[in-house]
Amino acid sequence: MRAASPIPMLLWGMAAAAAIGPVPVQAQGNGAPAVGAIRDEVAERLRALRESIRPRGSGVLGLMGYNVVPDGSTNALQLDRTTLSGDSDPTLTLGQMGFGFTWGESFPLFTEIYLGYARYDPRAVFSGGVDDRKSPLRWNNVASTIGIGYDIRLAENLWLRPILNASLGYAASDASLFGEFVQFRTGVDISPLTSLHVNVYGIGGALTLAYYDYRPERDIDVELRYTQIQLRTFGDTLPAARGQATAETIGLWTRYRWPTGREVFGRPLRWVLDGSASYYLGDQRETLGFAWSAKVGGGIEFDTGRWELGAMGINLNRVRLIGRYFFGDKDVSGYSFGIGMSF
Repeated sequence: MRAASPIPMLLWGMAAAAAIGPVPVQAQGNGAPAVGAIRDEVAERLRALRESIRPRGSGVLGLMGYNVVPDGSTNALQLDRTTLSGDSDPTLTLGQMGFGFTWGESFPLFTEIYLGYARYDPRAVFSGGVDDRKSPLRWNNVASTIGIGYDIRLAENLWLRPILNASLGYAASDASLFGEFVQFRTGVDISPLTSLHVNVYGIGGALTLAYYDYRPERDIDVELRYTQIQLRTFGDTLPAARGQATAETIGLWTRYRWPTGREVFGRPLRWVLDGSASYYLGDQRETLGFAWSAKVGGGIEFDTGRWELGAMGINLNRVRLIGRYFFGDKDVSGYSFGIGMSF
């Protein structure tokens, strides 16, 4: 019979030792370790570890709600939820990237695809920052949303756009991701760690009222959007995190562009000002800790000219470089820099 490889057991032992920490050893009269006491201590430490990184179901879905709602001015944020405890380490990182476009006037089908992410300390985030017993292992959310809509002309430059949205998300602790990696590479089943994840799907829609007015001397874009997506967990989701939530947001996005008088690649270089505001009506409001947020910023925009950058008939036409200031209620603020591209 071939002996089992010691490498998988070694990796599992290293992971358990790092998570559990040193375990006190009691000696019996003859100096032999009390095996039963050690086993009980290890079991208790494992239970405490799982409790420390167990998220609140509504909290995970609330953050997922922020990730799945498309935002026309996509951005990355770092929020500090631990100021009350005197710890300045950011405990919540949020970000989103994506795009949306109408295929053409003769075929006014609208398509959007967005990818959002979050990384956070569940203790500090879901306690509102008052719990400073930070978990050594953080959680990670990834969510994608696609949308299909149709542009209905109401008047000159005014459009109504109903959109059907579908979302898919996954949340996992650092321990779960590490356990899945070890299991993939070695075949060792580490179910106490790999079970710490959440699967989420969502169905919903949006209604957008859009105003587009493009002239040689300036361009104006304005979009008022209401979005609602119902989120539910499924599959082998961690039992404590199972449930459902509603992601609901009203957002206003505007952009104003005008020529600078200079040219890049033989095309006009333009100034750009944009702003957006979001009001959170759903479950993401309680988890984020603020009810509204806004972004204002500006930058430059240029066309790629004769450079045909792209593939499959989709070419890059325009590039924007924009810096933004982010702020919201309860003294939330920050800065961001983004790159926008039009095809």
